[in-house]
Order: sequence, then structure tokens, then C-alpha cells
Amino acid sequence: MRPFVAYKLKSFPNVSETFIVSNVVYALKNKCKVRLYVNKYMGVSNSSQADILRQYNIGEKIEKPFSLSKKKVIRWCQLAYMAIHPRILSYLFTYYKNKSKRNTKPLLELYQYRHFKQNGVCHVHFNNALHPLPKLAKVGYIRPKIIVTFHGFDAFLENRESFQKKYGLFYRKHVKAVTVNSQYLKRQLLTLGIAENKIHIVPIGIDITDFKGTEKQLNPNQPTKLITVGRLVPLKGHRFALETVKKLKEGGYPVEYTIWGAGESLDTLQKQVAELGLTDVILFKGKASQEEVKQALQESHIFLMPSTYDEVTGRREAFGLVSLEAQATGLPVIGFNSGGFPNTLKDGETGFAVADRDSTEMAEKVKYLIDNPIVYESMSKNAMKHAANFDHQYTTQRYIDLYEKLA
Repeated sequence: MRPFVAYKLKSFPNVSETFIVSNVVYALKNKCKVRLYVNKYMGVSNSSQADILRQYNIGEKIEKPFSLSKKKVIRWCQLAYMAIHPRILSYLFTYYKNKSKRNTKPLLELYQYRHFKQNGVCHVHFNNALHPLPKLAKVGYIRPKIIVTFHGFDAFLENRESFQKKYGLFYRKHVKAVTVNSQYLKRQLLTLGIAENKIHIVPIGIDITDFKGTEKQLNPNQPTKLITVGRLVPLKGHRFALETVKKLKEGGYPVEYTIWGAGESLDTLQKQVAELGLTDVILFKGKASQEEVKQALQESHIFLMPSTYDEVTGRREAFGLVSLEAQATGLPVIGFNSGGFPNTLKDGETGFAVADRDSTEMAEKVKYLIDNPIVYESMSKNAMKHAANFDHQYTTQRYIDLYEKLA
């Protein structure tokens, strides 16, 4: 019998977190019983995979926070209804003692987790999504067997001292496994004091059948189509990709560059495009659905992955799922040797990892592929073969193996 799996998420669904939907869907396909606990439900319209959410009825599997009425009488009736639940009532006062503020949150949290399975596994995506599990476990309301998956930024929110103070006891008692998607992220977790024997490297998987492409060729009579998909934030390094395109244009190489994604850097990047005189070759497409991303990748030639480091925190891209998606569709990938990105490709065979923030070297690699169409075609073919190694049956399946081991 497949195990029961409770997924704990801070908010769901989110446009960029396609890997979570893929994880849940793969568990359902493998006959796991699934529930999702969220601190905030964003609505199906906030997902780039709305059709998949509907197909697998994932909305019906979500335990959302209880919403209290603004009408005073109705609100009091709701609170009374929750409080008389036998199991909730027996833990309510103990739980209140462990809360610094006296409000309705303890009751609402107890109510949301009233059906939490004690004999299953709880998979938490992002360490900062743990709340309120540690407090519920502290009073004995739940006795979870936890798997925590770090995805990147959540490994940089605490230093060793604050992490151990906040999570140390909970990790020792309840966290049975921790997963990361790269050696880069594992090294960061070790600095937080997480036991190495608990850490498992599980690369993010993709559905190869969904992203399966065809071997690409370059047409010397048409512009080479470059593409980047990702949030428009400084960490993603789009400004260096724009510098790359400027160098290609100055070198007489006809290219078109399409950027998919939304974020805080849009105005800054648009201004940079104007200053560089690139408005005729660069197009910002905004937020995209998964289907739009797949179609755009199929119609492009080279994927640029300019992710770099955050100048405030020093954080880097932990993995780079979109790099694999691009390779699966037959695109060679050129990116910076930063964070976990190099783990997603075979340097020199399926793309190139160039020096961080070196737009000149990035431009030279693009030129090299354009000038050597036979090499380009070989890389396109190799990219598809390489990406197949990251299919769900080899990656996400490892989560299923952990669920069965711990259940």
C-alpha cells in the first residue's frame, strides 16, 4: 500500500513553483494518498499549470486556513464550533500557553490540522514553510515524520545560531530527511548544522514527454533566437544577458532575444534595453503559462541562463530547472558558472558554463555555436539525451522511495 503524504506549503499555487505541482502529481500517479496544507491559498488562476490542477482535482485535496466571518455573531459561532471539537478542545489551552499572542490563530491552526495523519509522511517544500508544525508537534497535537526540501533562498534566511535556536530541537525529533537539489545547496545546509547523514541530493525532475523536443538547426538566413525564462529579479542576472546581446549586435550577428517572466526589475531592464539601443531585437513577454513556455522553447535556438549572485546576501541559484526544460526541447544552454546551475548540463557537450557575470565570454559562446552549425546540431541532440536523465522516473521517484521508507 502506498503511503499517505501531507504536503506542507507556505502558499499555493505559485506561478514559478511548477516543481511542486509535478511532485504532487507524480505522487498521485503512484497511488499515494495526498493532502496539501497551506498557509495561504492563492487560487488556481495563480498557477501556470491550472489545467493540471483541475485534471487531478488538487484543489479538493487542499486544507486551507479557515476564514472567519467579518460579522461578529457569525464569527463567534464559528469559533465555538471549532472549539467544541473533542481533540481540539483537549489541546487548546496547552497550545495557547506556547503562543506569545492571545488571539484566534491557535484555534484556527488546530482546526486546520484536525485531520492530520499521524501514520503518514509530511513533505515540507521550503524550510520557511514549516510554521505551525513545530508548535503543533511541541504540544503533541501532531507527531510528524518530516521531509524538508530546501530550494535555495530558504537556506540563507538564518545563520547557524538562529537556525539551531529556532529549528534545532524540531529537526532532531521530527525531521527524518532533508533534500536539496545540488551540492552547492548541501554545502550551505551543513553550515547551518544540519546532520550530513540526513541530507539527500535529489535533482528537480521534469516530465520528458511533456518537454520532448526535436533536434534543432540554425538557419543562416534568419536571426538566431535567444530566450530566457525566469523572474525579473537581480539574482537572475538579465542585465548581463542584455550586455551579451549588445556585443552580438555590435559583432554583426543577427539575433533576437525573448525574455519571459515578470518581476521588480522590469522597468530597470527596459531602460537598459533603450540605453543599449536594443529595442528592435529584445522582447519582454511577461508572465507565462507552462504551455506558453514550452511553445516558446520549441521555437527558439539557444537558452541563456544568466543567473548570478545576490549582492546583498551572496545567494546564488540553487539549481535551475528551466535549464533542463530547455535542454529537453533541444536547446543548448549558455549560463554563468554560478550556484547549482553547472549541475544541470554537461559543459562543452550540451551547453557552456562561462565565468560569472562575464557577458563577453557568454557572447563568444553564442558566436561559436552560430559559426559552427554542426557543433550546434550535436549539442542540440546531446542536450535532449542529457535532460532525459532527469525524468521523473529517476528523480521524483526518489521522493516516493523516501515516503515508503519513512511511512
